[in-house]
Amino acid sequence: MQDSLRGLVTNILGGDRFEIRVLDTGAFNEHKYKAAQCIRIAGINDPDLYPGKPDGGRMEKLKNKEVLCYILARDADGNAVAVVHCIK
Repeated sequence: MQDSLRGLVTNILGGDRFEIRVLDTGAFNEHKYKAAQCIRIAGINDPDLYPGKPDGGRMEKLKNKEVLCYILARDADGNAVAVVHCIK
């Protein structure tokens, strides 16, 4: 079973990364997570796409939304790589 986190998006860090304030962790998680966790969206590799650039801003729609993250792996920077579902 994979780890899961539910949290509120507090900060957009790039075109494929954001930070959440963790509200709940899965009951059977194998790993520990910080209260503020960086999440990288699986299947997107766009670290240079930041809000404010002409083609950016898509990630801003996630800010202040509640999300459910199913953790697939960790990247080289220690970010949780996850499939992300917006729930509120």
